[in-house]
Amino acid sequence: MEKIRFAIAQINPTVGDLRGNARKILDSIQRAEREKADLIVFPECSLAGYPVWDLANKKAFIEEELQRLEKIVRSTRGKKITAVLGFIDRGSKPGGRSRNSMVWFRGGKRIAKQDKRLLPTYDVFLEDIFFEPGAQSEVIPWRKRRAGLTICEDIWDDAYRVKPLADLARKRADFVVNISASPYYRGVAEARDALLKRQTTRYGFPILYVNQVGGQDDLIFDGRSLFVDAQGRALFRAPAFQEGLFFFDWLADEKVPAMVPLPSSTSKPEEVYRALVLGVRDYCSKNGFKKVVIGLSGGIDSALVAVLACDALGPESALGVSMPGAYSSRGSWEDSQELARRLGIEFRIRPIREKYESFLKACRKQKSGKKISPAGTVTLAMENLQARLRGVELMFVSNDEGRLLLTTGNKSELAMGYCTLYGDMAGGLAVIGDVYKTDVYRLAWYRNHQRAVIPENILAKAPSAELRPDQKDEDTLPPYEILDEILHLYIEKNKSCEEMIEVLGKRRVSRRMIVNVIRCVDHNEYKRRQTPPILRVTEKAWFGRRMPITNRFCN
Repeated sequence: MEKIRFAIAQINPTVGDLRGNARKILDSIQRAEREKADLIVFPECSLAGYPVWDLANKKAFIEEELQRLEKIVRSTRGKKITAVLGFIDRGSKPGGRSRNSMVWFRGGKRIAKQDKRLLPTYDVFLEDIFFEPGAQSEVIPWRKRRAGLTICEDIWDDAYRVKPLADLARKRADFVVNISASPYYRGVAEARDALLKRQTTRYGFPILYVNQVGGQDDLIFDGRSLFVDAQGRALFRAPAFQEGLFFFDWLADEKVPAMVPLPSSTSKPEEVYRALVLGVRDYCSKNGFKKVVIGLSGGIDSALVAVLACDALGPESALGVSMPGAYSSRGSWEDSQELARRLGIEFRIRPIREKYESFLKACRKQKSGKKISPAGTVTLAMENLQARLRGVELMFVSNDEGRLLLTTGNKSELAMGYCTLYGDMAGGLAVIGDVYKTDVYRLAWYRNHQRAVIPENILAKAPSAELRPDQKDEDTLPPYEILDEILHLYIEKNKSCEEMIEVLGKRRVSRRMIVNVIRCVDHNEYKRRQTPPILRVTEKAWFGRRMPITNRFCN
């Protein structure tokens, strides 16, 4: 059979930006035609953006999208290229669910349409709420071949009774196109490779997998489109986290094709770091934020967030604010100042001690002269007051200067409730809320290996909130290397207490510690419901973990 030239349009759409998304699509088609591509393929829901959630139920949105789709189809009049595009179609019943669909078109005409058959409702997906499933799988005769059409989950069929790929095999498809909007998490590249190898060798046909790239709210899409032949060999890979139009020439009868291995950086700190940079950049640009503000505590978490913000937006867009309080060490603001100097960002110092003492004094008067606490002690309320005063300072700057406040709490803290509502949790985007504390250090070390922007003092000091004298995180929490392992087993792997004891018992991790961690995680669900959007980089991020707030079951 003759060679086919694929154009892989790994685009970064914005949900609801029908005009902008359509322009990306039209430009890609024109370029692919100039480059003499035979087939250009776009990701799932590329015209509408993904995920659309309840926009899928808005009639005006669907109608405008369909009008733009027709203009895109008509744009191929007089062109030789064939195109495949993901869009949202009307449902079968007025006022009912819509359809997640793809269209195959050429020469200004629609040739075929395929509706997504498998609608995921696990993890971050809620598709069965908004879409109705397709009934059958289409095979299109094209250039002496038979092309099968699938959308994302249609090839992830292990847990489903319906098997779209098996249907396409029965219909004698020669190759399959899969358009996807598959979110990133650490390890997803290996999971996709294993799936595509398994499915291509099982059914004996190649799969062209085209994935969305970019950030959308808390989700990050990594792209990494690829072509896997019938022997399970990856012959083409698009780069991760990069928008672009990529070309691949497929010769079906090539005996010894050049295979493209998965990059060694997959699932390592470099990859997670790039994902977070993309997430911050797109959240800001797509929501109209040009400037950000970060509260710099002198600790590793705020330092990493500041570096990520600079790499995403440029140092001219970032402001660091140090807010020393009654129990802050001199090193905290000095280390923050040095960090800001190395990054080249604006830096301000706004002490909160006077406000803190004034607030306590006012409270004492309201209590008719009674002391709030015994002399020399610091209560939880007094600790939280300091965090909340800092939140007030930062939110004022945010509102006054139009800056997005980036929160700096990590996943370990959010899991254990080691954070303050309306204090350090205040803000517009939680950059590292899905990054465990031990991984925060790994990301910081990775970034410093590129250029030493985080001062050594910040990397070396023991973690502390500095809300009372000589405070250390480990006064309240287990050592992070143990805590994070327990949290990973409980949150990502959904292990029970007994299963964790079996895994961790050899390290002398006690039952009591494991039970206490589980109770803290479950008890603090109410706090996590009130966080800003959290960029997802793990297999089980907070949005995908739907636990009840009121819950008396202890695992």
